[in-house]
Amino acid sequence: MSSNIFAKKRKLLSEQPAIPESPYFTLYRLRENPFPSMALFVSATNDPRTNGEIYDREFRLEEEKRFFERFVLPPTTDKPLPIGFLRLDPQAGGRGNGKSTFLHHVMVRVNTASWRDWPVDPDDPRLSAVAIHLLPEPRKQNNFFELLRLLFNTLYRAEISSPPGRRRLVHKIDGEIRASLLLDVLPEEKAEELSARPAAEVVADLESPDLFAVLLKGLGIGPRILADAARKRLQATSQSSLDNDFVKGFLANGASIEAVWREWLGNGWAASDHRWKRSGARWLTDGLVPVLMIAGYRRLFVLLDEFEKIYIYQTGRKREEFLDLLRQVFYEQDSAAVRMQFLTTVLSIHPSIETYLKNPWARVGLHQLAPIAPDEIKRISVELGKSTPERLTHLLVTYLDYFRAEDDPDRGTIYPFAPGALDPAMLKARLYPRDTLRYAHAILRKATSDGVPAPIDLAYVKQFLASGAEAPPEEEDEISALTASHTKLSDD
Repeated sequence: MSSNIFAKKRKLLSEQPAIPESPYFTLYRLRENPFPSMALFVSATNDPRTNGEIYDREFRLEEEKRFFERFVLPPTTDKPLPIGFLRLDPQAGGRGNGKSTFLHHVMVRVNTASWRDWPVDPDDPRLSAVAIHLLPEPRKQNNFFELLRLLFNTLYRAEISSPPGRRRLVHKIDGEIRASLLLDVLPEEKAEELSARPAAEVVADLESPDLFAVLLKGLGIGPRILADAARKRLQATSQSSLDNDFVKGFLANGASIEAVWREWLGNGWAASDHRWKRSGARWLTDGLVPVLMIAGYRRLFVLLDEFEKIYIYQTGRKREEFLDLLRQVFYEQDSAAVRMQFLTTVLSIHPSIETYLKNPWARVGLHQLAPIAPDEIKRISVELGKSTPERLTHLLVTYLDYFRAEDDPDRGTIYPFAPGALDPAMLKARLYPRDTLRYAHAILRKATSDGVPAPIDLAYVKQFLASGAEAPPEEEDEISALTASHTKLSDD
């Protein structure tokens, strides 16, 4: 007779399955295969190999500094660029060079103001900014209002890796807003007491709604006092914003961006095409932006990744309408965002999209803000340069070290591979980071299956490549080869 279902379930939940020792550890002292099998950036996953957590800080160091100097703090007295591009150096090849991973880490750097020692003053108020990395889906953001909705949804769900650990971006922003408002309402001695507490404790109290409620109660501050302080800040920043639906929701929900967006998700506002068409732009430029100003933020970076996923599914009319609204809403129509020059847009583009983009870009007037003629686009772009075997080796070591023990004597080396053993795989991968990681994953998996002792030598790698086993698929480098709608890429 079979056991009672509840007895079986109790046993299932109480017993942890035995995890056999990984053959990667037995052979090579690695917890797992450190390399991603697909090497596609997926921010929502918990796998550090694909969500951006593993990142080689040296691989794109030059490009990160170029981004900083063009879009964050120019080394001259010039203003940072309001709009520009992330693109590939023509010598770097096509897809698989890490544009999405690069933008993800730019987002983290902006949101944590961690720019190495590049700023003269690391506490420069101009470094206080928010960045949102947008990943559009084919056919889902053909209209500008759909992009705005994606922006709010991404802000609500985005995570960043920063002290005190991986956390949601909206919690960090809400914590900054609460800190700013507390300074407005607390007596000086109470503010000093809070400042003297351990930083991690203060951050936890500010970012957790439950802990913050306890903190307010201990300080004798009611929700109305905080809302009044927020209203006064908004009046000083943008009087007209008090009539904005997003601001009204913010004030009614304890001065919390997370709470107002959760309410909108619950009542259907966040999904209403009609409301987004009518009011979405104002929710951003006269709603979210003034709220971010309360926290002391100076800019919002909109990092629009893989713009071609929007462009190739639009009709000619939709393209011009989309680009025209981008220009008007972000840079021209009167709003708190435009008055304060708060928005910076960086578009990641496919290597050959400029050919198709330049004419509609000019027709809507964006060329005045960001000229994209061949001899001008470099000035407003960050170009990811061509990889080298040396840089790719450093990238592979970064992945390997993540899965080694801290005291492993081989940290910082290419072990369990012999020096230079993976060079043929890099060349076979055309020095593309994505395909190099794919090859490394497949070769290490095969070597583990074969029980090959370390070091895995050049001969074994060449044998693997000659067999044609699990070669990464060839990817088209021309945008015209990508799957598109029935519309033409260009109407010229």
